[in-house]
Amino acid sequence: MNMTPMPFFPRIATSALALAAALAGCASAPVHYYTLSVPAGTASAPAGAQAAYMIDVLPVSVPTPADQPQLMVRNGDGSVSALYSERWTAPLADEVRGALSDALQRELGALDVRVVKPASSAAVWRVQTDVQRFDLSPGAAQLDATWRVRPVNLKGSGLICRTVVDEPASGQGASALVAAQQRALSKLAGVMASAIRGRQAPDGEGVRSVGCAPLKE
Repeated sequence: MNMTPMPFFPRIATSALALAAALAGCASAPVHYYTLSVPAGTASAPAGAQAAYMIDVLPVSVPTPADQPQLMVRNGDGSVSALYSERWTAPLADEVRGALSDALQRELGALDVRVVKPASSAAVWRVQTDVQRFDLSPGAAQLDATWRVRPVNLKGSGLICRTVVDEPASGQGASALVAAQQRALSKLAGVMASAIRGRQAPDGEGVRSVGCAPLKE
């Protein structure tokens, strides 16, 4: 009996080899991880005495399009590109909260309650942040946030404000965009710190106040 090999076997083998090669290529692509927290020792802290209060930086909300493991870059035509080899070290909301906490601790000389658990009667400034836009674009980063500061167990007035920060990237690539967002978050924390001190931070250097209002009790 004449047994003729089925002609589709070579095609299946070729397809399997091509798929294996493609998967091997993806596996070998290096993955880079980024954080929004500024490395210790690289950010200057304002001189001043230790604050007589603590801060409580609450969990942060971030927009869904940006809340991905990988960096999402907005293009000029309105499309968004996912950089699958460029990823956040932690969920984006945690990255933003951590960066704001670090910056506020430096600005105010105050500890975060997540670092040292305070007594129930301790003086605390509570900080809540809702990020409206967290954009990485070629050559720039934008941060648009609504935020609230409220005193607990101490005198002071609560505020609700909205601030937009536009920060140019000093370089090309993902690391330059992440560094731009680090600077934007530091500037936002500076505006929050001024509000906690009872002052109004002036606009400038890419920072724009959209408005502030007293918090209702």
